[in-house]
Amino acid sequence: MNLDEIDLKILKILQEDGRKSYREIGRQLKISEGTVRTRIKKMKEKGIINGFYVSINPHKLGKDIIAILGLYLKPCEVKKTLEILKGYDEIVQIYQTTGEYDAVCLAVLEDMEELGNFLSEKIYPLVNVNGCKVTLVLNVVKEGHKIPI
Repeated sequence: MNLDEIDLKILKILQEDGRKSYREIGRQLKISEGTVRTRIKKMKEKGIINGFYVSINPHKLGKDIIAILGLYLKPCEVKKTLEILKGYDEIVQIYQTTGEYDAVCLAVLEDMEELGNFLSEKIYPLVNVNGCKVTLVLNVVKEGHKIPI
């Protein structure tokens, strides 16, 4: 799907406020609510829009540990292992990567004890994980899902 200027403007608006109504977007862009609805529907069908999310501060929910896990995986079992990792609620992002690690995961946990239990009970027992380097996040400087448009 080729995106035109209106599609790009709709995407920019939704990235700023995913709760903005079709009517509000239409008013802002001077197009009909139906046009906005149709364009968003097409972008969802084509996989351009994957969903609408709320951004939550993990610290306000008592989740004070953000850990970056650099994983070394058995080459023949990468897909299988990534599927297993997707099932862990503690992991909020997973990236299959090139370079030093085969995958990088972002995990959010309550405290160091929960991190230790998560690693010893869920990560280290995976037979397809050859190693894991854990880096703790000290401060989140920038976070988000906005794509430059």
